[in-house]
Amino acid sequence: MRRLSYEWLAGLREIVIDPVRCPLTYEEFVTKEYERDRDGTWLDIIPDGFDHSIDAVRYALMDDILRG
Repeated sequence: MRRLSYEWLAGLREIVIDPVRCPLTYEEFVTKEYERDRDGTWLDIIPDGFDHSIDAVRYALMDDILRG
């Protein structure tokens, strides 16, 4: 479910977050990325941690995500 919901969020045209009113949420969304190996190659792994706001959005939208 985690991967599915991240892919669904990534497929949205835009996600609007006010960086002044929600600086931590904004930082989470703009800095979250897949892991890289030692050579800098992207891995198909989304690291866990520093994603509380992203998780809250994922949980709130789970019905929409499961509907496709």
